[in-house]
Amino acid sequence: MNLARILARRPSLVWLVALVLAGLGARAIVRLPSGIYPEMQFPRVVVVARHGTDPPELFEPQITRPLEQALAVVPGVRYLRARTIRGAVELSVQLAPGVDPLRAQQQCQAAVDQVALPAGTELEVERVLPTAIPVITFNVTGPGKGRGLADPRDLRDLADRVLRPALVRVPGVGAVEVQGGRVREIEIILKPGPLAAMGLTPSMLADRLARHDVRLGVGRVVDAHQTLPVIVDASPGDLAGLAALPIADGPTGPVPLSTVADVVEGAADPTVIVSAPQGEAVVIAVARAPGASTVDVAAGARDAIAAVIALGGVPAGLRVEPVYDEAALVTASMASVRDAILVGVALALIVIGLFLRDLRAGLIAAVPVPLALLATFAIMDWAGLTLNLMSLGGLAVSIGLVVDDAIVITEGIVRRLEDGHPPAEAAELGTRDLLAALIGTTLTTVLVFVPLGLVEGLTGTFLGALAATLSTAVLLSLVYAVALAPLLAARVLRARQKSAQASSRGVALYAGALRWLVRHAWLSLVAVALLVTGGVFAADRVATGFLPALDEGALVVDFFLPPGTSLEETDRIARRIDLVLMSTPEVVTFTRRTGSEMGPATATQQNRGDIMVRLVPRAQRGEILAVIDGLRERLEHEVPEARIEFVQVLQDVLADLAGNPAPIEVRLLGDDPRALADLARTLGPAITAVPDLVDVFDGLEGDVPVARATVARLAASRIGLEPETIAGDLEVAVAGRVVAQLQRPGRSLDVRARFADRTRFDLTALVAAPIAYGPASALIGDYVRFDMPPSPSVLRREGLRPAVVMTAAVLGGDLGAAEDAVAAVIARTHIPPGIQVEQAGQAASARAARTDLLVVAGIGAVLVLIVLLVQLGSLNLAMVVLLGAPLAVVGALAVLVATDLPLDLSSLTGCILLVGLVVKNGILLLEHARDQLASGRPIGEALVEAAERRLRPILMTTAATLAGLAPLAAGVGSGAELQRPLAIAVIGGLVLSTAVTLFVLPGLAALVVRRGARG
Repeated sequence: MNLARILARRPSLVWLVALVLAGLGARAIVRLPSGIYPEMQFPRVVVVARHGTDPPELFEPQITRPLEQALAVVPGVRYLRARTIRGAVELSVQLAPGVDPLRAQQQCQAAVDQVALPAGTELEVERVLPTAIPVITFNVTGPGKGRGLADPRDLRDLADRVLRPALVRVPGVGAVEVQGGRVREIEIILKPGPLAAMGLTPSMLADRLARHDVRLGVGRVVDAHQTLPVIVDASPGDLAGLAALPIADGPTGPVPLSTVADVVEGAADPTVIVSAPQGEAVVIAVARAPGASTVDVAAGARDAIAAVIALGGVPAGLRVEPVYDEAALVTASMASVRDAILVGVALALIVIGLFLRDLRAGLIAAVPVPLALLATFAIMDWAGLTLNLMSLGGLAVSIGLVVDDAIVITEGIVRRLEDGHPPAEAAELGTRDLLAALIGTTLTTVLVFVPLGLVEGLTGTFLGALAATLSTAVLLSLVYAVALAPLLAARVLRARQKSAQASSRGVALYAGALRWLVRHAWLSLVAVALLVTGGVFAADRVATGFLPALDEGALVVDFFLPPGTSLEETDRIARRIDLVLMSTPEVVTFTRRTGSEMGPATATQQNRGDIMVRLVPRAQRGEILAVIDGLRERLEHEVPEARIEFVQVLQDVLADLAGNPAPIEVRLLGDDPRALADLARTLGPAITAVPDLVDVFDGLEGDVPVARATVARLAASRIGLEPETIAGDLEVAVAGRVVAQLQRPGRSLDVRARFADRTRFDLTALVAAPIAYGPASALIGDYVRFDMPPSPSVLRREGLRPAVVMTAAVLGGDLGAAEDAVAAVIARTHIPPGIQVEQAGQAASARAARTDLLVVAGIGAVLVLIVLLVQLGSLNLAMVVLLGAPLAVVGALAVLVATDLPLDLSSLTGCILLVGLVVKNGILLLEHARDQLASGRPIGEALVEAAERRLRPILMTTAATLAGLAPLAAGVGSGAELQRPLAIAVIGGLVLSTAVTLFVLPGLAALVVRRGARG
């Protein structure tokens, strides 16, 4: 009793299981989290240390190198990168494949905790997660387009105290970061003259003020049968209380603070300036928690802001507007993939109807398709997968393959009907005829993706999500086709005469041509040789890349001013960039951050920043790369003093998270920083001259002057003055010191003592300021001499060695050609002894990914060969079928060259899929020919009979697959760029491989069978 007969006796059970799975799938569609990319873990931990404003050459030996030594011995650490700037260091810890990032973060934290660092050093140890990147950002601005119309302190208070609490309560929110504006604090502006006249130094006054700020629990008492805590509260209650604090004794009694200082409400010195089209702003960045849905989190954030506004929580004149919204891209991309799936299904069903010329047969082949797709969503929910461009792309790619099994079963049943069998018997016999072949063809499609589990990192995560959904859908399609198509056919189809297709002129012409080709089988070898030659030609001309570039509708502009440029000056020049963006019709809005940058924890200099730019909808503008080119040209002309780099948001995110921020990266490693700089000056112009390279940076950050204060030891020693005392006074005078906390309802404000801006920011005024050293008032300049020696603005280290890192972007997309051109420049350049040159960046990642996928393809081919051996029982015939895979890749490469698409992760995945796809037709053909041979027919007749018998299913399945891929190949809609190279590669390979199967494979099979017979 065969499978079709068993299922035919239990139709209710079969339909119940199918419908239950479909219902679970429909429920899963609305439950599954959605995002652009799959959930992934990046093998990177970032350690950031901050301490004062020490220049890099002082910071590096005291903090950077001790941290490097501690982190280098953490188990699982593969590579260390360190970037030391003024007052901070950022260490990127790259982990070896297979290392658990969470455990590595804990081990890194434990390692750095054991390092003896200077007092006051702040440490951050973060595991790099994609959830650290915002899914939606908001600008908080004042009215109008002028500057200074809203108090930056009010903007920051609104963001911190009203909007942030509302956002953190949104389900799925993982973090809310607020930047910009001014942090409100109380300023005690010291008057150097009166302070010195009272015999007080800045640090002495700061110490006295700190002793006045007392709020301490000292015990308890019992009163009226109640236990009451005893609190000593001597803290100042308000500004007037602060100003009245006694700081010395005078002839007429205590001297209040107001005698030597002004007490005002001010703001902390900014380290970041945020700007928007309306002027100075505050940005609120909302990130999702792991596993949360991007769409749900962004919608919840928008609703939370709207609720605050509706309740009057935003003062009149202030505005809260979204800038970057990843959910919009997710929604549009999901809709595009959904439409591609629906159009693909419709086209595939049209193909079925045209071939079978029977509406009922078309419906039989159609019914299992949506049920299999819905069941795939149920499996995704059970497996913890998410809806993203890769997983949905796998479903879109699988449309033609899901239809294939139903087509083959339906065609086999129709063939039996044409032979005169009644419907029930035809359903049973047609299923039996093709079940073994179907199992083999389905397994070959799935098995080529099994080795992807061996691939680590971003490549494995991305392609694993696509492979998981595609494989699940294909396996379910086999089950549904075998279970449902016979049941439907037995009830719906009617007895019919042999189709005209079987005796059509086209089939007769094909059979005649095939008989001639089988007799002249040597021509098949000529065809193979020609195709291999064409493949070599195409491989030499195809471009290479990493990930396909999406048109995200948003981009990031990174800008860099000369080293040492102050935050305020950087902001002033960056306003000209703002003006260019505001006058660009394609730009809707933007957020500029000066002194900060998007991404994980980082150490950022004040002379740089980035701008998140949102563009108008795609229908209202051209390609995003054209927009970038136009902005690049304008900014080079209008802001020549700034170095500008462009990248799309998600590309920037993935690069930062993976630790490869630039497409092209050249690392110069050695022990002599001067020799590294000299080599960079030599390589820089040569690399800049490479065609199609843009945003080239030679890696030389340059030197900046440092205001070095040297203590006049002789003068200081005469009055017993120690350098530590002078340093403490200068710290209070320049940076200020927090001496108290002023309590306000629901918050406390820092109280900072410092000199006035006109004194502390001007060296001439600072050295002329009076100070109470010795028996009489003196000037700071009597005990301190300032000079301005040059100091490196940035010090880099790679793998515990000094380094210079050169970077560039690629215009045009051929990442491999650009990398080869840079390698040629390096090869022509004399490299001094002791210097090591490495090429890294996204180009190196792409090269590693191609190697990994070639290994995957090789292992997949071996697994497919095993299936073929089981299916065909002959190594020679199995090798003949498998030969179609590399020949199909020739077609894929040719169509990539013709469409000017690169060989990247997407198109390479299409080539891997071809390994499983192209053998399907070979199995259908040779499996029937093998049966004919077993019955005693000559090889030529057996091959022609098999080709005639399987011509229709081969053409139908190929046409259905091509129809299912057509919407993806068209590349219409948001996010379509990600699957378009895959679809085009598969289409090119499948068209060529079908021709090879129908015309070349029979000749090769005849050759190997005849040789075997002679042997």
